[in-house]
Amino acid sequence: MFARVTTTEFSPYRIDEAIHIVRERVLPAVQQETGFKGYLMLVDRSSGKGITITLWEEEADREVTGPTSSYYREAIGHVVPLLEAAPLVEDLEIVIQV
Repeated sequence: MFARVTTTEFSPYRIDEAIHIVRERVLPAVQQETGFKGYLMLVDRSSGKGITITLWEEEADREVTGPTSSYYREAIGHVVPLLEAAPLVEDLEIVIQV
């Protein structure tokens, strides 16, 4: 299995707005993507830091939803107005899962 980890920096005052947008707009879209296996969103409400982890069955599934894809640009576009810095995106392989 494979993962994409996206680290974001929101205004701490807009965390709830970001969570709402992800629930209403981003999750329905990502759940339709081939090979999608899971989604985690972690936040530090005091600092505004967010970490999103998407899980993918195959590396190819993750790759076609990468930062240059229309899916990713649309998904990140929903939260861009809430970001204080550019997101950091890392693609990783899951080697242990319990």
